[in-house]
Amino acid sequence: MARPGEYPYDAGIHPTGYTTKVWTMRQLAGLASAASTNERFHYLLDLGETGLSLAFDLPTQLGLDPDDPRSDGEVGRTGVSIATVDDLAAVFKGIPLDQVSVAMTVNATASMLLAMWVVVAEESGVDPAGLRGTLQNEMLKEFLARKACVFDLDTSMRYSLDVLEHCMRHLPRVNPVSLSGGHAREAGASRPLEIACGLADAETYLQGMLDRGMKADDVARRFTFIFGAHMELFAEAAKFRVARSLYARRLREHWGVTEERAMRMRIQVNTFGSALAHQEPLNNVVRATLQALAAVLGGVQSLHVCSFDEAYQTPGELGARIALRTHQILAEETDLARYVDPLGGSETIDRLVAELTTDVEGWLRQIEDHGGMLGSIRSGWLESEINEMAYNDPGPRVGVRDRLPSETEREVLRRERHEVPTSVERAVERRPCEVELAAVREAALTGANVLPTLIEAARARATIGQMREAMAPQTQ
Repeated sequence: MARPGEYPYDAGIHPTGYTTKVWTMRQLAGLASAASTNERFHYLLDLGETGLSLAFDLPTQLGLDPDDPRSDGEVGRTGVSIATVDDLAAVFKGIPLDQVSVAMTVNATASMLLAMWVVVAEESGVDPAGLRGTLQNEMLKEFLARKACVFDLDTSMRYSLDVLEHCMRHLPRVNPVSLSGGHAREAGASRPLEIACGLADAETYLQGMLDRGMKADDVARRFTFIFGAHMELFAEAAKFRVARSLYARRLREHWGVTEERAMRMRIQVNTFGSALAHQEPLNNVVRATLQALAAVLGGVQSLHVCSFDEAYQTPGELGARIALRTHQILAEETDLARYVDPLGGSETIDRLVAELTTDVEGWLRQIEDHGGMLGSIRSGWLESEINEMAYNDPGPRVGVRDRLPSETEREVLRRERHEVPTSVERAVERRPCEVELAAVREAALTGANVLPTLIEAARARATIGQMREAMAPQTQ
């Protein structure tokens, strides 16, 4: 077994672990309006959050303006509603974008939101090259598990790769993609398949960038990963060791990567919403804490802890505060950050790692036999495997059978629901920007990278719906 900071990084990617720097504490936030989301961001930063994570509503994720009939009933329900760059500027009002890291939970419209983010930075006096953060921008998991898709698979991948290319050339501190096995797990995949999906996705994006003339070391250096943490404490902690080790080995042995930094898997973990229950919701504090503990013992770099109310809504203020305090209690009131690789040398962990490695490698061979991740998605084979696993997953078991919330719990939930509207109505002002949108259409049709034209369209106040429409000819 290697020591922390040494190839293949099973024991962690940094030799000092958390003893010199603890994990980034992120909490997903995105309320109905830009103003309320900005208020929540300032609230969390004032409480000690160290990284922002922005959630968008479904219309924004699908490139639909809030006054589009197809958006009816969904505006502001699962996150903030963004129509133009002015909305995004309002989200970040008073937040120094060159000092605070921002993770954007957006995929199909990642290119459009990135363009807006660049313009917000410019107009607030920040050099876009100083932007810090991560774009999810992961369409393979979207087609496989989550299904918030706008364009066909090939076009979606093309636009995702456009984002990678633009960030690699112009935005050195932005991670342009976060490869996700976690969403497959949330959809029902097993622990080994979760890792395999993340690794297979990464290699698909890597090949796509190599086809554009990029070097493997340069591309892999910009990758980040999203996995989840479930309730099996030691098995979940072992999972991150397996993911890091297999990633480093495959990059070196199959892709010729030689740079150490490029082989280090940087992991963002979300505690799993599928492990939460809406019955007896305060029990979810315990569930999320145990999942967070598994992630910390696994040596991850960034962590989102689910709020107790997240089984049924975007987190309320109380739930968000308790979730952030969970981070801080683990970091400051326990000895978790005093030891580097505290599980290293454990026979239990070594056995779990060996078993899990064998299972992951088996899934990777099956994915390759089905034409790689793209072929596995197109055929429907992998989704079918995940659906079968989901059908047999028992889910949360304690306090969920024939049990309603207590009066105290109902009162908490009533207060939390009051501050998070279920839907809002918004009219959108559309300014003349046909020249800029025509340039987007031309880039979409000719295969040029769409980001330069999207940035100009965002600067001209094109709406996200107009951008989507301009990019659509590529699919016709």
